Amino acid sequence: GAAGSLDIRRPLPRLALALAECAEPVSETRHTAAELALPQPLPSTLSRIQDLGQVSVDPSGVALSEAEFILSAGNGVKDWQGFHHAAEVLGATKGASRVAVDDGFMARDRQVGATGTWVTARVYVAVGISGAIQHLQGIQTCDKVVAINMDPGCDMIKRADLAVIGDSTQILEALVTLVAQAREEKRDAA
Repeated sequence: GAAGSLDIRRPLPRLALALAECAEPVSETRHTAAELALPQPLPSTLSRIQDLGQVSVDPSGVALSEAEFILSAGNGVKDWQGFHHAAEVLGATKGASRVAVDDGFMARDRQVGATGTWVTARVYVAVGISGAIQHLQGIQTCDKVVAINMDPGCDMIKRADLAVIGDSTQILEALVTLVAQAREEKRDAA
């Protein structure tokens, strides 16, 4: 369940009943497993299969319910161009609170929460989201929640595994700069 992140376990019933039309009739055909000798061995590498390594995936094409890393925006985001740029640089799937969707900043299919999409991301970054109960319900199974907010007493900060108190525009700009520097250092080292 939950996009493959939960195992659902139930005790087996003591008695199971099945209607006759629900069961396959018993077949009298007998099957055996026999070793097969090939006239020539299979080639060690099949020419039609090629390992191209990791393939980059466009995060905007990933459904919220399947996303591993979500950068989600709320009413506290004032620089939407900066938010979209940060999501692109970080390689994150974009999400939004109901308020941001209702105000027309994000599409309805990007809404996170009980009235939108329930998410199971490994990392969920809430930017400027206060944490309405419906939103918190939608992120309850996320592994790690990072909150960026000006209000240290909001519900999202209380839910977060890591909280950053400050202006979201400045924090996202600093994060993008750090990521760009780290990537440049990695390229120089290689």
